[in-house]
Amino acid sequence: MPPSTSSPVPLRVPDGPSAAPAAPSAVPFTSEPLTWPEICARYPDEWVCLVEIGWQNETDFDFTTARVVAHGKTRKEPLVRSREVRAHYGEFGNFYTGKVVSPLVPYRWLPTNE
Repeated sequence: MPPSTSSPVPLRVPDGPSAAPAAPSAVPFTSEPLTWPEICARYPDEWVCLVEIGWQNETDFDFTTARVVAHGKTRKEPLVRSREVRAHYGEFGNFYTGKVVSPLVPYRWLPTNE
């Protein structure tokens, strides 16, 4: 195929704030190490995704400090928001900072003899 004799057409770059897509933040949001009472005070009645959890032992919930990488009103919201950040950590936890309310009487299905 013979080489083209026409000059290349320069690409037009739009002007204004939408000219180029925003580069992703090099450092994603991660809080400073916080205790559980501090996390609850900062994110009341929310789900939080924690990393760098300093567990006190292997059987209990107790930990010294952890970093919050995302939070939200639903259980799924912090997990979606922190997907990229969690990929850099081997362990994470998703916890609710509010009071957990369970039903007074658990639902139990009993078959009837009809």
